[in-house]
Amino acid sequence: MVGAKVRGDSIGETLRDGDLDLVDRSHRTTDGVFLLRMGEELRIKRVQRVAGGALILISDNEHYQPELIKPEDMRDVEILGRCEVRLGKIN
Repeated sequence: MVGAKVRGDSIGETLRDGDLDLVDRSHRTTDGVFLLRMGEELRIKRVQRVAGGALILISDNEHYQPELIKPEDMRDVEILGRCEVRLGKIN
C-alpha cells in the first residue's frame, strides 16, 4: 500500500481535503474508488467500467459531472490502485 494525500472536494464526504488515503496497488481492475494518473495529474475518482473498454470517472460531490474516458483517450490514463483506507481529522 502507498499513501496519497487528498486535495479538493470532488470525492465529497467519502474522502475529505487533507485526508491521507492508503491505496492498494494490487487492485486495479474492479469498480470502486481509485487513485489515477492522468498525464501529470493524480486524481481520486469512483471508476465504473462500461462496455467497449471505456471508463466513467464519477465524483461523489454532485457539483462535478461524470467524465467519460474513451479507450482511444486512455493512453495517458493509469489506474494506480484502489483506495482502501481513509485517515483523516475528526470534526
